[in-house]
Amino acid sequence: MRRVALVSIAGLLLVAVTGCGCAPEAATAKPLPGVATAAPTSIPTATPTPFPTDTPVPTGTAEPTHTPAPSDTPAPTFTPTPAATATPAVVLARIGDVTAARAGEEVTVEAEVVGAASFSAGFKFTLDDGTGQIALLMWHDVYDDCWDAPKINLGARVRATGEIGEFEGELQIAPSFGGDVKAVEGAAPWAAPRDIGSLSGSDAGQRVMIEGRVIRVEGSAGWAKIFVGDDTGEVVVFIWSNVLERIPGNTKLGVEGTRVRVVGTLEVYDYNLEVVPALPYDVVVLE
Repeated sequence: MRRVALVSIAGLLLVAVTGCGCAPEAATAKPLPGVATAAPTSIPTATPTPFPTDTPVPTGTAEPTHTPAPSDTPAPTFTPTPAATATPAVVLARIGDVTAARAGEEVTVEAEVVGAASFSAGFKFTLDDGTGQIALLMWHDVYDDCWDAPKINLGARVRATGEIGEFEGELQIAPSFGGDVKAVEGAAPWAAPRDIGSLSGSDAGQRVMIEGRVIRVEGSAGWAKIFVGDDTGEVVVFIWSNVLERIPGNTKLGVEGTRVRVVGTLEVYDYNLEVVPALPYDVVVLE
């Protein structure tokens, strides 16, 4: 019944719109005078959606290609090692041939150390090769950079390269860095220390070795006096600051009872005996 009612209502609406049951005659549009009639626009044709194609049946997997067996590795070709280049021989200058006219020239000498002293900016060694003598100047930075410094002392044989100079009529050779000075032979060790009580003014100017314990210390910015005693007596060890600063374990020198061994020149100052070490390694802290 509901379906019939819907159809009847639809029919009434159709009659109301058309005025009757017949289809209306299409009205022909008349063009306006003087106006060009546009060509009718064609209605685009819908492109049909393509149907999905069937998934192709997978083909069989091709059999793997066999990798050919590796061929034998060819034997390596040996390249001959080039012959080592010979190190050029060091040309040693005879100290006797070195003159002030060669000032500024760099030379290499090899000689024995026959003298040692300290000065405010470094250390000076007197070298003798049998043909003459020359002063080897090692400024503080050069001395501190020299690995062989502990071996360079009286009696040692050294090889030094440096620039020739002259000061107050004395010929000098000054290396530019520590590696320019090498100990060919180190200084021979001392046999035995002397009893402090055996030292006297008659020994002034001689190098002596003593061994004892620190009793007390005095000093200033430029020097230090260390009083050393053994069972036979007491003596002052006078050390300049540039030497003191480079003594291994120097802080123990300020401790009473520290045992030390000292090599130095015996001097007389204000009627008192003093042992004056020239180099840092002339003073050895034993404990």
